[in-house]
Formats: sequence, structure tokens, C-alpha cells
Amino acid sequence: MKRKLMALLLSGAMVMGLMTGCGSGSGSSDDDTTPAAEKSEDGGETAESSDGESTEAASSGEAEAAIQARKDSGETPTVVIAYMNFAGSPAGIDRISEKLSEITEDKLGVKVELQIMDAASYSQNMNLMLASGEQVDLFNAVSVGFMPCVNKGYTLDLEEDDLLQKYGQGITETFRKEEIDGCRVSGTLYGVPVKKDDAAGKFGISIPAALLDEIGFDYASLYKGDDEIIYSDFDTIEDIFTKLHEAHPEKTVFYMDTSSVVSQCLAIDIPSDNFGVLLDPTNSLVIEDLFTSDQYKDLCSRMYSWNQKGWISPDAVTETTATTVQVKSGSLMAYKTATKPGIRQQESNLCGEPMIIFQLGVDFKGSNAYNTMPWCINQNTDDPVAAMQVLNLLYTDPEASTIICWGEEGVEWKETDDGHITYADGVSAENSEYFNNVNWEMPNQFIAKIWEGNELTIWDRMQNFNDTATASKAMGFTFDNSEVSAEYTALTNVYSEYQSQLELGFLDPEKGIPEMVERLKEAGLDDYMAAKQAALDEWAEANGVK
Repeated sequence: MKRKLMALLLSGAMVMGLMTGCGSGSGSSDDDTTPAAEKSEDGGETAESSDGESTEAASSGEAEAAIQARKDSGETPTVVIAYMNFAGSPAGIDRISEKLSEITEDKLGVKVELQIMDAASYSQNMNLMLASGEQVDLFNAVSVGFMPCVNKGYTLDLEEDDLLQKYGQGITETFRKEEIDGCRVSGTLYGVPVKKDDAAGKFGISIPAALLDEIGFDYASLYKGDDEIIYSDFDTIEDIFTKLHEAHPEKTVFYMDTSSVVSQCLAIDIPSDNFGVLLDPTNSLVIEDLFTSDQYKDLCSRMYSWNQKGWISPDAVTETTATTVQVKSGSLMAYKTATKPGIRQQESNLCGEPMIIFQLGVDFKGSNAYNTMPWCINQNTDDPVAAMQVLNLLYTDPEASTIICWGEEGVEWKETDDGHITYADGVSAENSEYFNNVNWEMPNQFIAKIWEGNELTIWDRMQNFNDTATASKAMGFTFDNSEVSAEYTALTNVYSEYQSQLELGFLDPEKGIPEMVERLKEAGLDDYMAAKQAALDEWAEANGVK
């Protein structure tokens, strides 16, 4: 359906919405329970108690009217939803699209089509699709980059014509205001957060229990209380790596993807990009140079030491296979992961065997906690209302969330007697046609069914984890770098030459870091950092942060 046709339909929908708001009152939709009006004792209607409640009722009426107009039109638009996972497009993707469409067509008069790409190609593919005008209505900005998407004009203003307020009320009820505001750029809302772990345990390392048993490492005695994570230190990890390498010299000891080395290993705040960071984020709002810091040098030096010992694969720079797939194949023995409640079960599910999780750093929540992987609506979508209503459904409908997270009941999963779900009969991680490994990327996994091995209270624990983790003073700040976009491009080009070599330990940091710093300075790092500091200062003043 083209935008002009949809505009005509929505014009009728808005009239219907106004009639609904002023008439006898309409029932609310399944994902919006705000009543259109209150009844007085004599059966007449009373005014809402506040302008806010009246606005909500009117918005609910417009949302219902838009759905009815769509159904009455005789046309059923398709909303294309794009995201990535670590194994590429699953065998059951068409079937899952159909199952999800059964819900969206009934409730919204819309069909959906899932487009799932592997992590290695997602960024390139999405840039091509968004730039070429290929239909993509909803997409997750993970790895594509939220700010690059905004600067390239790929993202729709979600409050244009009150789009979110009218058709996404369930989204606004799911998050606190500051969480939504974390996806604003210069005041404009270009995305909405994912309901996930906002904090992260720094420098987590995942190792198969079977390998630890093989080298005689007693991990069971290291757990404290009900912890699922072993809080450890580098001496312990390096001792384990030494023994693993001795036992299996043919295998890679440790792997981590370059893109998350800094963000998942260092408890610093990275506002939008690495070119100017907060090295002491709980106490200071001073933007500093990451690359001349002791933290960065120590990290690169450690990786260089591990590489020299043969613990990192010589193909690490070009490796595109997901870590969990490498573990399954038997070629990899340990990998980096960000830790959180439920992480042991998550990684065990993905690897197909029990995994032991170590954590070497602190739990930390940075300024980009809410905008690392927001869901966005394509600026060029033909039907922004349908796209928003589908997105709203995924945040509010437990059945829809369970399907996009776990697949189809009876095919991918079945319920257990205690209220969990597990593999359907005859199904495993190896042969499942839709075993999602990125539920943290889905709009709202908190309302989906819970996989066995996790407590039924896992999402309460996750919320507590988010609320109690050490947080940056700059929580919610996003740097709009459009005024220094040329510098950003130049800095990115320089950094990309050195990043993998330094952060995966292939280049001696004593030589590589000074070379990179000199070139970054020439590319305009100081000017870029000054612009970021000015923007942060302005944000801090506007938000009362000192």
C-alpha cells in the first residue's frame, strides 16, 4: 500500500477516531486498555479527570479507527521486520512469519515478514537495503549503528504527527521516560529501547564445563551463595588458559569480536563512539582521550601478551563465525561475553552444553544503555502507522513476543509442568528451525515465556540488575555528531586500520598506540572531542546533572 493511499485511509480513520472519542465509547484493543470515556452513574459520560487521560482516550480511539479503516479497505499491508542473529536466516523463518501474521492480521489488519541476517553481514546488508529503498519498515540498529542511521536519514521521527503517542502507547508504558529519552538525538526521538539488560558485567568469559573438568579445575567451590557467575581475576583465568592450551594446542583458547573489546571489557562510558570517553564516569563529566589512557594501554598489552602465548587464533581479525558456533564445532575453548542474570543458561543454550561464566570486572551501565540497539522505523516506510502498531504489539503482546523469541509452540518448543518452556519432542539446538540466539535484541523478551533453566523470576532479577548497577553520570546522553561528521569519518578510517591489530593483540601497543594516536590527532580528534564535550555540557545543564 502506498503512502498516499494510506493517508486517505487514515484521514477517514481520524474522523472515526474523533467520533469514537465523543460518542458512546468504544472497547479498547487487546494491547491498549485505556478506556475511551468514563460512565456516570446515570449512564451518561463524564469528562476525563485530566487532559492527559483525555488525550490517551482520543489516541486509543484513533488507533482503533486506523485498524478498522485498514481492515475495511480490503487490502492487507505487509510490514517487513529486519534484525540479525548469529546463525543467519533460520530454516523456519517463513513459517514463523506466518504464525506472527496470524496475530497481527487479526489484531491490526497487517501481515508481517521477518528478514533475519547473520551478524557478519547485517550492517552491510541493512545499509544497502535502506539506501536503495528496498522495503524495510522496522529494523534494529544493532551493528548498523544508531547514530550513523540517524545521520544518513534512515530513521523516522517517531513523534512526527504524534505517531508514538497515538499508536505506540504500549511502548511508552513499558519504559520510564528517561529510557525513551535515551533514544533522542538533539531532542528528536528516532528509536525506542529494547527491554533487556541495560547494565553489563564487564569482562565476562565463558568456558565449557567439560573442558574445566578435563584440566581438573574446581569451579564448583568458587560459587558464592546462589550466584551463577564466578567473580574472578586475571591470574586465575590465565592459569586456566595455560592448562587449556597445553591440553589442546590445536584449538583456539580465546576469542572476542573486535567491535566490543573496549565496550565489554572496560568500565568506562563511551558516549556514542570511542572518540572521547568518560574514564571516570561515576564522578566526572570530562571527555578524555581513550587511546592515551592507562586503561586502554593495559587492555591492549594484555591482549598482546595472550596473543604472543598462542591463545588467540591467527585468523581472529578475519573470523566471522559466531563464538557459540565455534564452541559447538570444538574449535574454540573460551570467549568473551557481557554478563547478566541468566547468562549461564543463555550461553549453555547457545553452545549446546553447560558453560561456566567468569567475570573479571564490575557491573556497569553507560550513557548508551538505551540506544545501543534501538528499534527504528524506516524513514521511507510506506505505512508508518502500521509499522508503529506492529512494533507496539511486539512490546505488549505475550504471544507475539514468545513467537518472535522462541518460535512456534509444538514445533520449536513445548511447555513444562512448572511453567517453563523447553524444546519440543525430538527438537534440539542443532535441528531447531527457529532457535533464536538474540532475544536481547527482541523488543520485549520480558513478556515472553521463560526457557527452562532460568528462574521464573528472571526478569525481576534483571530489572533489579539494571536498577542497581553502577551508572554513568551521563546516562541518556547521545552525541549528535552531524556538525563534525567529516572528522568522524576521518577518525573512523584511522581507527579501523589499528583497532583489530591492537585490541586482538597482533600489534605491540608500545609501538602501535603512539602511531595511532598521532594519526588520530591529525584527523581532528581534539576538535571532535571538544564538540562532544560542548554537547555533553549543554545536555548536563538542561538535565540538571553536575
